[in-house]
Amino acid sequence: MSSSDRREGDRGNYDRGGDEDRGNQERRAYRPVTCFNCDEQGHYLNQCPHRDHRPYRPSTSTDSRRSCSPRTFKTRRRSPPHGESELRAKVAELSVGVASIKEHFDEVRAKKEVKARKKWEKEQLKEEARRREEEEEAQRAEQLAKQAANKKKEEKAKKEALLRAEMKKDVTLHVALMMSEIKDDWLHQWKTSVLPAIAGSVKDIKGKKKVEFVSEEDDESGYNTEESETSVTQELSEKTERLCLSEKRKREEDVRMEDSPPMEQPAKQTPRRQALKPSAANPRVTRSRSKAKGLRSVIPAKARTPVKTPLSKLSKTKKGSPSGRLTPASKVLARLKFRDAIIKEIKECNANELQRMCREEGLHYEGKLDAIFDLAEHRAKQHFGREGDIEGEVVRLTDLGEAEAEVSEETEG
Repeated sequence: MSSSDRREGDRGNYDRGGDEDRGNQERRAYRPVTCFNCDEQGHYLNQCPHRDHRPYRPSTSTDSRRSCSPRTFKTRRRSPPHGESELRAKVAELSVGVASIKEHFDEVRAKKEVKARKKWEKEQLKEEARRREEEEEAQRAEQLAKQAANKKKEEKAKKEALLRAEMKKDVTLHVALMMSEIKDDWLHQWKTSVLPAIAGSVKDIKGKKKVEFVSEEDDESGYNTEESETSVTQELSEKTERLCLSEKRKREEDVRMEDSPPMEQPAKQTPRRQALKPSAANPRVTRSRSKAKGLRSVIPAKARTPVKTPLSKLSKTKKGSPSGRLTPASKVLARLKFRDAIIKEIKECNANELQRMCREEGLHYEGKLDAIFDLAEHRAKQHFGREGDIEGEVVRLTDLGEAEAEVSEETEG
């Protein structure tokens, strides 16, 4: 307690005491001089030896630093009431209880704060986890969208590639079929026009033209380079292009027919002339340069015997291989015919049927067009044996013409 508070308390006690004893005492007693600086009696403030001890006044002080007249009467101090110590003890106990309660409340409040902070931290963690999950989901959705777009592009490109492959396959098959038809037409034309001339040796069958052949060296040199079936066809076309016609000659009586069967031609019949009717003589007939034709009797035509083949030609046997088998030329031609027939047979089949045929034949399916040619080649190999036996031999034009003639005779017979 500061000195100013103490003075004010003493002053208040003095005033209350003075009012009570004012009626008893007419003159009051003043207290001794007291220093306001050190609260010591016997001197004033300006006489205080500790005057420089506190050179400034605290901001909480109520001292106005004004001098006051000393009191001439003696102050009376009231004695503490009865039971004040007990009250003080109770107040101390209560203050201790309040302090403990306050500590308890502080602990509870601290626990609540800790619990609230942990809850807030959990909520922050949950919020962060939720935000992270949302970001991951957004990234995942973006990746899925990109994958779907890429997949759509790949499917579109795949469809375009399949469509392009199907178009290419159809065009290739169409071209192959057209080439096959062209080859068939060319072979038919060659068989009908060129082959009979080749089969009739150097002289023509009708005896009107003379055919000039290429030398044997040129013939052999063409087949040493290529030994496949396509090369045979190409070489035949080249040989036919190199054929040329020389000057005409007269027909001969004895035309040699090599492998033709004996033929019997019917007798030539001249139409009969009817007799002229006699007409009346006209005196004004002009003179004609020709002689006058009289009536003639009809002479019947002489019965002629049919023309027969000489015995020398009848006794001649047909040319053929010594073992009775087909010659290489006829075998190649028959193999080409068989292959073309197989191609024409299976060219209308769809992909499923071709796959089934390839599985049955033990072949690998690589496409419709390749499957058609592979099946035809495989069946030709099975029907005519190994391919090397045919390709290893050289086929000449004359041999091929004889084989074609033999095949035509067999079909006609």
